[in-house]
Amino acid sequence: MKKLTKLIALKTVEEINKNKLDDEQAHSDEDSLYAWFIDCIAANMYTKKEAQEIAEIVRMTSEISFARWCA
Repeated sequence: MKKLTKLIALKTVEEINKNKLDDEQAHSDEDSLYAWFIDCIAANMYTKKEAQEIAEIVRMTSEISFARWCA
C-alpha cells in the first residue's frame, strides 16, 4: 500500500473541492481519502506528529459543502 503523504492529502482535498458540484464523486473521493488514511494508520506508517498533521488535512473535507447522502 502506498503511503498517504501530506502533499497527496492536500492535492486530494483540492480535487474534492473541485468536484463538489458532483455530490457522488466528491463523496466517493472523500470516503476513499478517509479509508486510505485509516489504512495507513493501521499499517503504522506514521509517527504521531505525521498522523496528526495529515488528520488535520483530511478533516478539511468536512468544510467542503456537498451532499454526503449519496455514493
